[in-house]
Formats: sequence, C-alpha cells, structure tokens
Amino acid sequence: MSYTFDSFANRGEYLSAHYFSEELENTLKKKAADDEGLFTLWTSRETDQHDPQPTPRELILRLHTEYAGRIRPALAAQDDQAEEWGEHLTSWHTDLLAALGYAKSDTVLPLHNAGRAYEVPVAWHGDGIIALHCGWTDNLDDAFDTDGAGCLLEPLKTHEGLISAGEKLAGWLFQSELGDPGGEAPRFVLLLCGGVIVLADRTTWSEGRYIAANVDAALLRNDTKKTGELALLAALFSRDMLAPRADGKGRRMDDLLKASRDNAVGVNSELRKGLQRSVEIIANEVLARLKQAGVKPRQIEDPERHGPFAKQLTRESLRYLYRILFLLYAEARPELGILPADDSTYEAGYSVARLRELVSRDRKLVDEESKNGFHLYASLDVLFNKVNYGHRPHGTEPDDHKAAEERSEKRGLRFEPLRSELFDPKAITLIGRGVRDPRGETDNGADEAPRWLDLRLRNEALHEVLRLLTMKEASAKGRQGGFISYRNLGINQLGAVYEGLMSYTGIIDDERLLAEVAKPGAKSGTQQHGDPEKGSWLIPADRLSDYPTNTHVVYSAQDAEQHGLRGPKKYEPGTFVYRLAGRDRETSASYYTPESLTRVTVELALKHRLDQKKEEDGKTVRTRASELLRYTICEPALGSGAFLNEAINQVAEAYLKRRQEELGLTLDTSQALEAKQKVKAYIALHNAYGVDLNATGVELAEVSLWLNTMHPGMRAPWFGLHLRRGNSLIGARRWVYAADRIKKQRNIAAQTPAKLPFRSAEDGAEQPLPEGAVHQFLLPSPGWGAIADAGGDAKKLVEQLAGEQPDALKAWRKTVTTKPKTTGGKGSQLARLQAVAERVEYLWGLVARRLELSEQEIARTIDVWGADRPEDAEEYAFLRQDKENAGGTLPLTKEQVFKDLFEAEGSPYWRLKQVMDAWCALWFWPLDKVGLLGRVLPIN
Repeated sequence: MSYTFDSFANRGEYLSAHYFSEELENTLKKKAADDEGLFTLWTSRETDQHDPQPTPRELILRLHTEYAGRIRPALAAQDDQAEEWGEHLTSWHTDLLAALGYAKSDTVLPLHNAGRAYEVPVAWHGDGIIALHCGWTDNLDDAFDTDGAGCLLEPLKTHEGLISAGEKLAGWLFQSELGDPGGEAPRFVLLLCGGVIVLADRTTWSEGRYIAANVDAALLRNDTKKTGELALLAALFSRDMLAPRADGKGRRMDDLLKASRDNAVGVNSELRKGLQRSVEIIANEVLARLKQAGVKPRQIEDPERHGPFAKQLTRESLRYLYRILFLLYAEARPELGILPADDSTYEAGYSVARLRELVSRDRKLVDEESKNGFHLYASLDVLFNKVNYGHRPHGTEPDDHKAAEERSEKRGLRFEPLRSELFDPKAITLIGRGVRDPRGETDNGADEAPRWLDLRLRNEALHEVLRLLTMKEASAKGRQGGFISYRNLGINQLGAVYEGLMSYTGIIDDERLLAEVAKPGAKSGTQQHGDPEKGSWLIPADRLSDYPTNTHVVYSAQDAEQHGLRGPKKYEPGTFVYRLAGRDRETSASYYTPESLTRVTVELALKHRLDQKKEEDGKTVRTRASELLRYTICEPALGSGAFLNEAINQVAEAYLKRRQEELGLTLDTSQALEAKQKVKAYIALHNAYGVDLNATGVELAEVSLWLNTMHPGMRAPWFGLHLRRGNSLIGARRWVYAADRIKKQRNIAAQTPAKLPFRSAEDGAEQPLPEGAVHQFLLPSPGWGAIADAGGDAKKLVEQLAGEQPDALKAWRKTVTTKPKTTGGKGSQLARLQAVAERVEYLWGLVARRLELSEQEIARTIDVWGADRPEDAEEYAFLRQDKENAGGTLPLTKEQVFKDLFEAEGSPYWRLKQVMDAWCALWFWPLDKVGLLGRVLPIN
C-alpha cells in the first residue's frame, strides 16, 4: 500500500518522497530477526498474552471517542481568555503524549545555552527528546503561526529576549546543552499544537525539513487498520521510534533516515544508468539529425580544436545532461536562491519541474507531430540562457544598493548569471545551431551569410531523457514509480554519478554491426547473461558465436516492453555506443570518494590545525574564529570536488561554532542555514583551490561549489581562477640551484634543488632569488626522455615498437645534459643562465601582480556572520571585498579576466608558461617525435 494520507506533511522531504510513499511501510513491517520493523514489533507485543502493556498503536486508537465527543469541541472554541481552556489543551497534550509512549516526566528542563543556565518549561523531556506546549489548530499550515497556534503556552525569557514561538524555541533548544555545560544538545523537539504535531530534528531543522501530522483529521477519520493512518502517526511520533533502543542499536528514526538515504543511493545507481543511456540517446539523436541533413560526422570533425568527433560528441552530450541535473538539484532547494523556484511564473513557464510533469504523463510519444517537434529543447534552451547570462542581475537596477527586502525582486523574475563553462553556449556546439554547414562554405558566395546545421534535439529523444533523469521505475508490479528526489541527492552523490561515468568511452563504428559481451552476471532462474556493469567489450556481431552464451549482453525487459527488442544487443553501423571498457576505470583512476571517508579525513586534518599553539605555562591557545577564514584549502585531485566541498563545510561549521562562543550568542535556527551558506561562500570563493587532469571534472567541480555555497542574493561567483585543469604531480616549481653548486658539481641537474617559496613559512617575509642561483626548469634534466630508460619487459616492448628511436633519444639527451660552461665571463653559459634566472624572477613578479589584480576582480563582498562588529574591525580587516571601480562599474567579467591573464600571447604569464611547459614536456617526449628535437645549438 502507498502512504498518500493528506494528514501528513513531509516538509523539505525529511524522508525522501518516494521512500515515504512507497517504501516506508515495508521498513515498518520488516521481519528480520535482528532488525524487525516497528509494526512487526508491536504486532508481536499485541499478540503476546504475557505482555499487558498496550502499544502506542493500540493507545492512539482509544483516543478517538473522547477526542471527537468532548475534547475537540472544547478546544476548537479557542477561548484564549479562559484559564480552563489552557488547562484543557495541556491535558489533551498530556493524553496524546501518553498514548505515544511518553510517560509522565518533570515539566521543567535544566539546560545551558551560550554559557548561561536556564530552566525551561516543557510538556515532556527525556532520551534527548523535548515536547513543548503550543496553541491549538486543526490545520497543518497554521502550526507556525506566531500569532496563533505557533505560540508557546509558556514563553521563555532569555538573555537575548523573550521567545514566544514554538518554532523559535525549538531552534534555540538545538543550540543548547542539556543538563550541565558540555552536555549533549537535544535530538528531537515535538511541537504540540492541539490538533497538529510537529517533529523537529536537530540535523535537518535549520534546512526547513521536518514531519508534521494532522492528529485532528486522523483521529476523526479513525482508520483502524494495523498499517493505516493512525498506526503510521503512532509509529512516526512515538517514543519507540525516537528514543534510543534498550539493546544499544540507536534510534529507529535513524534507521528510517538511513533507509531513505539508501533509497536515494539506489536511485543514484539508477540515475547513473539513466545518465549513461541518456548520453547514447542524445548522441544518436545528433547523428540522426546529421544524417537527415545529409552531412557525415567527418565533414564537421575538428581534431585540432575538439579532438576526435566521438570524443567531442560524448563530452558535449554529458555536459548537456549535467545542465539538466544542475537545474533539478537547484529547483529542489528553493531556500538557497539559486533559481527563483518559489516564483509561480518560473514554476509555470520556465522550470524543469514543468517539463517533468509533462513527460510523466506518457511513457513514450506516439503522435508524429509531437515526436518531431522541439518544444522540450526550446524550453530548456531558454532556461539555460537565463541561468548563464542572468535576467535583471544584481547591479543592473537602481535600487540594488538597498537591503534585500526593499529591492525589486518582488516585481518579477530575477536570475543571477552563473557564467560557468557548463552553461557557456560555446561549450556545446554539436547540439542546437552551433555548427556551420560544411557544404555552405563552398556553395555560398563570398557575400552570403553562413548556413548553420539544425542539430536541435527532437521531443522524442528529450522525452525519454527527461523520464530517465526524473522518474524512478516501480520496484514491483502494483507499486508506483514516482519522481526521483533531488532533495535527497546531495552534491557528493551527484558527483558520484558523474565520476562513475568519467571512465566511460563513446564509440562510433561506421563499418560493422557490433555486439557486446561481458563477464557473466547473476543467474535469473536458468538463464545467465553478460553483465556490463563493470565493463564490457564490443565485438563484430558475426563473431558473437565465438563467445559463451552466458557472456552475451542482452536487451533488458524495459527494451522489450518499450521497443520490442529481445536477444543479444546489436548496434548498427554508425551507432554511438557509450560503454565502460575493460580496464578503463582503473587506468583513468575515476573512483568516487564516499562521504564517510571525506568527512573523517577532513575532521582529522582540521583537528591537527586547530588549537595547536601553547602559552608559556603550557595552556592551549584556542584558535580564533577569524583564523579559519584565512585557511587555504587545496584538493590536488579535484574530480567533482568531494574533498573540497567537505573541507569548506567543516571549516565553515567550525568558524560559526567558535564565533558564537566568542560572542556569547546563539544563532536562530531560521538564520543558521543562511549564515552557514555565506561563510561557505566566502571560503569557497577566496580560499579554495583545486587541480584535475579532466577538464569536464573541473567544470563540474565549479558547479558543485556553486551549489554548495549558494544563498539568496548571492551574485554570480566564479571559481575558474582557483580551479584549474592541470597535473598536480608534474610541473615546474620555484626550486633553484645555488651558483657554487652549479660550478662544483659535474651533473648538477641530477642533484636535488633547494626549495625557495616566495614567502618564509616562519615569518611570511619575502624570499628573493639568491645571487647567482638558477631555477631547476632552466637546466636540462637527466629525466628528459624517460621512456628511453625503460627496463625489463617494458624495454623489450619499447624496442619492438620503436626500433632505434630510444637510442636516438638517449644520444640527444647526452648532448644537452652537460655542465654549463663557466668560461667567457659575462658571455659564459652560466652567466647567461643566471641572467635568464633574474629575468624569470622579474616576470614572476609581474605575474604575481597580475594575479593579485585578477583576484581583486573575482572577489565578492559577503556578509560573514559575526564579522561586522565595529570593535572587531581590525581583526577582520583581511576579509575580501568587491573591487570598487571608478564610476561604480561592476568588476571585470570572467571572460575579460581570462583574456588579460591567460590568453594574451607574449604576456609575462604566457612566456613563463611556455618555458615551464617545454621543460616538463621533455620528460615525456614521445619516441615517434624524436626527430623534432634536432641538434643542440651552442649558447653564444
């Protein structure tokens, strides 16, 4: 049975929507001997003649008659002036708590908050659970009405003021310590609002995620089934669910949350498969559109700019799909302000959710006009452009200097521009109208405008893609599928989806009919087929009989149902196939780091950075909160940014915790999420760095940082100066050889150079180049042409493939690795190298200055919580701010910064990079290019 009762509100998907509706009942009914579900436990107790204690499921049913006949009429009158009304309400709350298993307890709770002791009036407390008396309502939407049902019966006076709303007190309690200082914070708070009960969880309350139930409606309907409406209410809010179990297995609610996450992980696996299939759908649609236009792929291939056509098609198809994933994720989190998802105009006219509803109606399109139209493509294209270029962005309207609540956001849609490579139109040319018709270059006259190929995706292809990315198939017959919950798919999980596909390869064979084989998978009855999940091989179809039948990859049941395809999979000539081949995953090192590992790794790293200094008497000096905002974070193997995001999160959390302690203040729960997002945004924009060999990975890491740090009103960040494609293991550094070492040692380049950071690690003082020293990358290295030194089996293979080329490479290397000559005065080789080293330092200084200017352009003013007090101005003076341009103009765009810094040929940066890249390239010089090295000319 599906749980679709309107008496429950699963706000912000506290439990994922699909799990709540389709899988929750199964978890509650689970019959595993060591982990039985709550319904199963209660059934066992209810049928045990030796257990006289009624279960919450039985007790909640007994409330119906009394509630409907006497209690509800009295409370619904809402005579707030009558003292007895308050007593009736308190009495009803006590009865409801007792039915849910909360026996009587002390109604005064001692705790500490921000170093002060309090005694808080409560309805019940124990086991990390607190229940609070609020007003009366029979409407779920009124539970937080601060002028009505959301008011506390007994407000609490704190040093920061009077707390009179249950919602606010719940957040305050989550920031408190139960009992003595240093005690645990409460885990759950139950807000009792007469006919409504709200379950607040410390781990999700600040995100607006919770469960509420309309007790009034459920009791009046009186569903008496063992797994019905009242049984579910009893299960979710009972002490049996929320309190730690006596056997030490923890809280049952944590089991539900884990099952919900696991369900999302299962969706994660489905999503990866759906993404893989979607890449093939889009790529083959592009090929079909090319064929329709009478153009062959090789006619538009540009190997110099984009590489082989199949590789470009793979890359751009994946980018297109990740645009959609980004939007689905952003729409699931309207509180972050990434998209105006709460705006009815956006929802009805622009959102991906609208398209999701559209494609959910039919499994496939039937009508030819619908199949061949472009509505889905056009809708996505408009949205992609709005996201990338923005619409009425900050700084373009007269009142943008005003406070957020006074700006014009309420007078129409606003998009902040993302300006990301992912959404840059130039990043995807094969989809849409970004490719010139190659025939037009010869057919058209010189004065005619160029013709462009129409490679827009038709509805039929995008309909299937959107279903794969947004719909979860039913787990069994008779059960509903539903939408994938992107609310419960975190950034790291989306990263896992991507990194799981980084090692896949797109293949197009124009000549042969192909089949697919893989290692045998699990048996299904008497049948066993190849499982391509961990890699497969494409073979000519006429050779399929050479392989055992249990290795043949066959069409799925879904393929049979939707397309009538059965038997071994076949791929027609010219078909795009996207597969994980043999050892591709190992050779690409495309492995996703699970969140549990990133969390503990960052925790340990942070632990060894904080509170490390000692006073003279040996006491630990506590690290100031402001110091955390100076930390530099670097992930040298970036991927999709799993470690970088985790580090940003934990440094931000540590800052807020320490700053609250320093100020003796407590952040309201309603403020905590935005405050954390702003601190994360400051750290990510100004202090976070990353490197990866995979260019698409760098793009997606930039997007993941945006998603992880976005908050309402945030102007488009740009991480492109800090997240770069490159090799973090190989490169030229500021390592040098002293002049006397160069003169004395015969083979100086074989010796270890001295490290020369720009600033001293001890006092931060600048470290100039020592007189006469030469940089490592200005001298030849014995490691150049390393392939020529291969030994063993590798040597035999090299000789077999390259013949005499290794010897030629060795001979060339021998001629260039001689010691620099010192004779000739200022014209000697050493003197000239020393002069070049001085020039390098000069250029490096110019580059450093250029980088400083570029850093000013990308800086953003972010209101970091706790850093704005006048008395702390000196301590926080280092915080980065927007560049103030003459005339109040906006900082330079990303494109302008890139052009000035990286793309200007002949610039100091360009000149240094050419020398360093050449020095590195010679280590890996290919044997078939040895002839390009030529002879060595003497330095005159």
